[in-house]
Amino acid sequence: MEASSWVQADTEIIAKYPNVLSMVILRNGAIVHERYYRNTGPEDAFPVMSVNKSILSALVGIALNKGIISDLDRYVLDFFPEMNRKDVDPQTSRLTLRHLLTMSSGFYYPRLAGDAQPIWERTMRSRHWVEFSLTLPVRDVMGQQMVYKNTDALLLAACLCRSTSRKIGEIAQEWLFEPLELSINPWHAEDPQQLGIGILSMTGRDMATIGQLYLQQGMWSGRQLIPKEWIHASTSRQIGNYGFLWWVEEDGYSASGAGGSLIRVIPEQSMVVVFQTKHLKRFKDPREIVDRLLK
Repeated sequence: MEASSWVQADTEIIAKYPNVLSMVILRNGAIVHERYYRNTGPEDAFPVMSVNKSILSALVGIALNKGIISDLDRYVLDFFPEMNRKDVDPQTSRLTLRHLLTMSSGFYYPRLAGDAQPIWERTMRSRHWVEFSLTLPVRDVMGQQMVYKNTDALLLAACLCRSTSRKIGEIAQEWLFEPLELSINPWHAEDPQQLGIGILSMTGRDMATIGQLYLQQGMWSGRQLIPKEWIHASTSRQIGNYGFLWWVEEDGYSASGAGGSLIRVIPEQSMVVVFQTKHLKRFKDPREIVDRLLK
């Protein structure tokens, strides 16, 4: 990859990608290109959208390593003994953490025109998001088909919070952000019971640090923050082109969110590419820039 490619990427982002706010490229752990657009700068943190799901995956791996979660085949309902089983689809009794990590729960979750998600909209209007989610009908065979849905991430976060008796922001701060020396704005859950994950805002450099941590197989400053085995499993194909809340590419893997928010890791080139974005209804996905210009 030559510097001329970076210049061309900058030109195209300014002209054709109104959703992109920054581009940060690391090679061998160092920033080799960093640009900010539309009156933003390196200190500006923006919502990373569903990139937070990949960070949730990291926290689950750490919890497994600590013995807080025994294994991925634990039944989800075990974390919620207060649930009335009469309200739950009988198939949900077989739902495991592994199903949630691979978004293969089988829960009914249609997506309509314009990416409308009526089930999630109903979830957010409910009194108890987790209980509402656990009472959804199961329409697909669990563990066989990956269907991207917020429901599975919500339930996974709730299982983690129940296991630790702590909120997601507290867990992430102690296990990940503080060891990485990241000054992250408080990460709060959105649901009334504070069991899920909410809006997480990060700077481009923060996002790049997460990518570099994964590129280094979970090792940071001589400390194994995330087990190497978990990094490998998370970024390997589990179902289709999906790992454990990470997308698996031909040359690496990525955490991505609505609007084009992206952490892309390309191990063979020791490269991390990050895009901060704003969520527009219509947007061009900047990962196309990576495939065409930046590799």
